[in-house]
Amino acid sequence: MTDSISRRQLLQGGAGLALGALFGAAGSSASANSARVIRHVYTNTRKVCISYDDLWSEYYTLRIAREYYQRNIRLTFFPVGLAVRNNLDRPNRGYENLYPRLRDMGHEFGCHLFTHRVITDFSLQQLIDEEMEPCLYHMRRALGPGFRPVGIRPPYGHVTDAVKELAARYGLPLILWGLDSQDAICTKRKEDRRCECSAQANFESYARIWGPDLKNGICTEQQCVDNCVDAILQNYKSLLRPGSIILHHALKNSFQAIEPTLRLLRAWNMQPVRLSELLALAS
Repeated sequence: MTDSISRRQLLQGGAGLALGALFGAAGSSASANSARVIRHVYTNTRKVCISYDDLWSEYYTLRIAREYYQRNIRLTFFPVGLAVRNNLDRPNRGYENLYPRLRDMGHEFGCHLFTHRVITDFSLQQLIDEEMEPCLYHMRRALGPGFRPVGIRPPYGHVTDAVKELAARYGLPLILWGLDSQDAICTKRKEDRRCECSAQANFESYARIWGPDLKNGICTEQQCVDNCVDAILQNYKSLLRPGSIILHHALKNSFQAIEPTLRLLRAWNMQPVRLSELLALAS
């Protein structure tokens, strides 16, 4: 980040607009080299950003959003475009207008593309046509035509030259993370209830969690949930520092981990803020 972008620009004009001025407007001929990949914000304040990806589960998304809202903490969500479309076209009862409700709580949104596919072989045009534009279309259906994401987070954190070109084309930063809670990986490891380690988590590992009834889902035993919460806390203790961008997913384990992780943040005198606010504090 450079000194030319002020905190006032980011907070009053919107992080997307101010960063657009820095990285180039959508449709520009900016090169991939101009796209920034942000994993951590260097700041002299003790503030961090808690972010949640995917949002396949309307049930846990709303519960998580409310838990933080009641504690006067605002989040940054990176929903998959398909999850947004599903909520618009066939929401579960009681979860209608989910995204305006999250916005009205003060939470903000980035773009996690549309399908959550592995995009390592995608061309720039494929990313635009199959991922970016469909995602923006449905997010604007949900949040209004003036919606602009705070950044792009590619699925699985895969950053290619085409992804960098995509970010430059839309004038948005690429937002990864410096602290992975590993809630999805933990979910994958515990799903057979033997708590054995397995391969890296993927889409199927956590997309099956849709609501409170998990009899045939993942982590049905409280012991497995508790073990995952302990693992999440250990990741915080190992990697947390001022300016951390923290990765979570809208899962049962992450919901159960809210109070323990917030106790840790309070003990370490760390204040959670939205991504746009953290970017504005970059030193």
